[in-house]
Amino acid sequence: MPILIAMAGALVTGLVYWIQYGHGLEHIDQSLRDWRTGRRRRASESAIRSSPLKALRHPADMAGLLMTLVAHQRGLLTPEQEAEILSQLRAVAEPGDDLDTRMVVIRHAADQAPDPDTAVRSLAPHLRDCLSRSERDHLSDMLWAVATVHQGPTMAQERFIEQVRRAIHEDR
Repeated sequence: MPILIAMAGALVTGLVYWIQYGHGLEHIDQSLRDWRTGRRRRASESAIRSSPLKALRHPADMAGLLMTLVAHQRGLLTPEQEAEILSQLRAVAEPGDDLDTRMVVIRHAADQAPDPDTAVRSLAPHLRDCLSRSERDHLSDMLWAVATVHQGPTMAQERFIEQVRRAIHEDR
């Protein structure tokens, strides 16, 4: 027991000397500053990466992004999947819309999305507010149509579609 007390005393004495003579407080302060800076940097990078998601204001763009993310659950976006997304968008877009330009914006937002969960969390409140119940059901059908390209949906696509469906149908 006395040995443990002596070791604790030596440890406390060493800590006091390090703080007083070894500039310990400066080291601690610098470590805390680095930790805070890293946390702020990560938050800033996340905000920068999700800004294309927040820039989408039209429900058709949001639907296109979600359809693109469903296609990405299988892998890279194939021409067949993109054709299906365009046909689904053509059904909901106003006449005269430039769907090619819209697809460029959608692809960019999908590439910049940190992860599909973040995209769903950021888009769901706006979709919930601007779409009626039947339009939200139609969005789920559009997601299923994209998922069925290439021999039906994968488990990841089914989980993602269910996550989107729950997020846009949940009541606050």
